[in-house]
Amino acid sequence: MPFPDRPARARRLGAALWALTLAGPAHAWIPSLSAAQVGQARAEGDAMSVKEGGYVLGGYLLRAYNDDIILRPGSPEIDGVVISTPFERVRYETYLSHLEAKPMTGEQAAALARGLGGKLTFRVYSHSPYPVEEEEEQWQRAYRTDRVTFDEDRAKSYLDFYKPATLTVAGRTHTASPVLDGPYRDNFTLPSGEAESRNLGVVFYTFDARTLPTSGAFTLSFRDSRGQVYTLKGDLGQHR
Repeated sequence: MPFPDRPARARRLGAALWALTLAGPAHAWIPSLSAAQVGQARAEGDAMSVKEGGYVLGGYLLRAYNDDIILRPGSPEIDGVVISTPFERVRYETYLSHLEAKPMTGEQAAALARGLGGKLTFRVYSHSPYPVEEEEEQWQRAYRTDRVTFDEDRAKSYLDFYKPATLTVAGRTHTASPVLDGPYRDNFTLPSGEAESRNLGVVFYTFDARTLPTSGAFTLSFRDSRGQVYTLKGDLGQHR
């Protein structure tokens, strides 16, 4: 698998998580997992860790915008968006635990599931619109007009300019603040064939599932670091 030196959970979607075998309808997502469901999610993560195809997103991938490391003209900074139910997150973290050579135990999986109970998360994979050497200058320029709050212990990057997302379902709109994983660095390929280093990261939007139905149409909306609006539609009943 490419980029083994970077933390697996922050790898670019196209490079590390690009498996699109689709699953059938799930009928309803599960806010809190039973012991049997935790075991099934863990077993699926274990199984994918030994397959060459890598982690299978299946229907959890809401949309892919960039599917490789080539920066094509006009490509957005968002690479892809994943809906992460407690079931998906347990299988995903189980899979990652093998990549990090620390396989998740049954007790750890159960504890993780308890912590995920009542939460619905969207993972937004992204990369900076600027080369690494321009990141600081562009950050300062954006900060003059948008004085965002940022973590002084983390390197300044485009990720600091992500704002809360909204999730509309059953006629109600819910809001979640961004939680950032990154920035990390990776080499991208320009259309000319030259390599260019850019920052990348994952933005997590987590909603309180206690106020959400387990099925029905939803609309997720958020803006990237430059204010570009992304609107994605789906059905909660399609994601276990």
